[in-house]
Amino acid sequence: MSDNTSNPAEPVWTVVQQATADDGLHLLRVLDVGANFPFRNYPERFSLLWEFTELDAEGLPSAAELTRMKDFENALCAVMQADHAALLVMVFTEPAHREFIWLARNKSAFSNRLNTAESLGAKLPITLDHETDTQGEFYLSYATKVLERLKQKP
Repeated sequence: MSDNTSNPAEPVWTVVQQATADDGLHLLRVLDVGANFPFRNYPERFSLLWEFTELDAEGLPSAAELTRMKDFENALCAVMQADHAALLVMVFTEPAHREFIWLARNKSAFSNRLNTAESLGAKLPITLDHETDTQGEFYLSYATKVLERLKQKP
């Protein structure tokens, strides 16, 4: 992990794409929050799972669905990150869904803001999962491995 000061306005993302197609992870985006990120200040972890509803011939999300996901992500980032209430830290893309991982300061505030962002458009194919993770163990279990592995590549 770097010494990134974790300024959400200037995120440092790492993108890892799987070279072979199978039933597992295809793409992972990880925000490098830095070695000194205060996980205890963001103890609530939310997973927003978007089930793909419009697939193209290769079984990937259609262009229209990709646009809807991008617009949703941008709207949610604007609502959540304006005052640092929550931070998008990982995005997993798998064959049937995309999963957005958020770290939040407060459980009810996150849910209220999610409802506000959802009201910006049509009903979305998402489900929400929540866990308290005061040490950032979920994030660290993925991010540390990914970022360290990339540093080792020539």
